[in-house]
Amino acid sequence: MSREGGAGRLRAWFGSPFHRFAIALPAAIALIVALLFYPLFREAEGHIRNEVRAAITLEINGLDEHFHERGLAGLRDALQRRVDAAADRDAVYLLTDRDGRVVVGNLAAWPDGVPAADEAWFHVGEPDGSTLEGQVFVLFGGDRLLVGRHSPLESYQQHMTTRLWGSAALIIVVAAAIGGFFMQHLHRRLETLAREAARIQEGHLAQRLSLSTRHDELDALARRFNRAFDEIERLVDASRHVSSAIAHDMRRPLIALRRAIDEAREAAARDRILLERLEGLGAQTDALLRTFAALLSLARIEAGALGPKWQAVDLAALAADAIELYEPLAAAEGRTLVGTLAPTSVRGDPDLLFQVLQNLIENALKHGAGTIALDLATGGEGVVLCVRDHGSGVPETALPRLFERFFRIDESRSAADGAGVGLALVRGIVEAHGGWVSARNACPGLAVEVTLPVGGLEPGHLD
Repeated sequence: MSREGGAGRLRAWFGSPFHRFAIALPAAIALIVALLFYPLFREAEGHIRNEVRAAITLEINGLDEHFHERGLAGLRDALQRRVDAAADRDAVYLLTDRDGRVVVGNLAAWPDGVPAADEAWFHVGEPDGSTLEGQVFVLFGGDRLLVGRHSPLESYQQHMTTRLWGSAALIIVVAAAIGGFFMQHLHRRLETLAREAARIQEGHLAQRLSLSTRHDELDALARRFNRAFDEIERLVDASRHVSSAIAHDMRRPLIALRRAIDEAREAAARDRILLERLEGLGAQTDALLRTFAALLSLARIEAGALGPKWQAVDLAALAADAIELYEPLAAAEGRTLVGTLAPTSVRGDPDLLFQVLQNLIENALKHGAGTIALDLATGGEGVVLCVRDHGSGVPETALPRLFERFFRIDESRSAADGAGVGLALVRGIVEAHGGWVSARNACPGLAVEVTLPVGGLEPGHLD
């Protein structure tokens, strides 16, 4: 894995709002907990420190009374009684002479790090890990008195620090697990909605976004989209009905017009100019009739009224027939139609599948350039039929719309007799066989690929 690829995937991972939320949630909870508990921790720490110093101050006051009443001897006796009684195991006493020799006390020597300054408070660690806190007094004659306690503050700090870090780690882990589970669930649901929306975009207009039993906000949003899809389906159906009705109603007068043109051609056989004009009108009328016939076929297929006649079809033989039929036409235009046909068979309607071959080859002849290659092979997803020309291709933005009815790209690629129905009819027939069709720029040329299921998959009507 390259460094750039890893960095790109990492950026993409952080770019997801779900991942950012899964990280931000436990971090925010940990921050809130820290903001709440750290002042409490400091407050408790200060309270313990004050309690320790209050106890030391009380002890100092008691010893001070003995010192004032009986002098140094009274102080020494009072210290000795406290040491002998050992009533308070945390209490520490030490009286030394001016040279630092121990006079009385429960410490073997003057602790390291404790200043020998009068009325100085100290806070030092001991070899066993505890903390000694107290106050020092320098008496007359240079004797030094240390009164202190083994403070519980250090152990409290260690204990609370361990517990706070442990609690923070537990909170982060639990919040991350809950957030991750929630995000995974939400991500899977959105992926499902995205797949269903993609099917609608591909033309399956009867598809709707699925709803859960929770009736939550996503369900409310899906219902709104479903209502919008209902309206879109209604408008599309109305548009299809209008185009089909127009095609149906216009065919009869066009057929009558074609007959009238033929009769006029017979009557004007001696007038060459009139004959040529009538032949041109006849050709245009034939193009209109073919367009209306394609529209009617497409409408019937979409309505399920012209479903495939289910039988085994030797698609390689069918493609060979199409090549043989269109080879002279391609040669007349100075072009070549070649085929690479692997033995393949599908189940479907041979007439409709031959119509697919015709439309794809005619599309390549009308709008492409150079050699037309017809390849037939069996892939992982089914039988793949590819018709490719070697022209200039189409703009990338036009590829998703090539199979829409009446779609034309531009003047440079749209022939004058093209109505934009041929590829729409191809898609209708292919989807009625349970397959799908796609187009891509092969550089050079446009390649249209038809994928049909192998064997006996039931055909699917257009939604």
